[in-house]
Amino acid sequence: MRLALILAGLAGSAALLAGCGEKDQIMSKDTTNRSDVAPWQGAKNAYLAKGWSPGDQKSWETQLRTRGQAQNEYVKVN
Repeated sequence: MRLALILAGLAGSAALLAGCGEKDQIMSKDTTNRSDVAPWQGAKNAYLAKGWSPGDQKSWETQLRTRGQAQNEYVKVN
């Protein structure tokens, strides 16, 4: 009986300590999502939307407006 209580206590302690092993979820400094750069200047890769050129704020705003209208349910119904 005493051995069962000790084993249950050890198992409970191990379960509580298992949550302490989680890694920090901090972005590394070499990611492409930088907060010090304007969003329309950010991406320069092969996955750009058509009609948008990096560094052009007007085309960025137009692309966001077009994307938003494609998700607008009122526009889809009509």
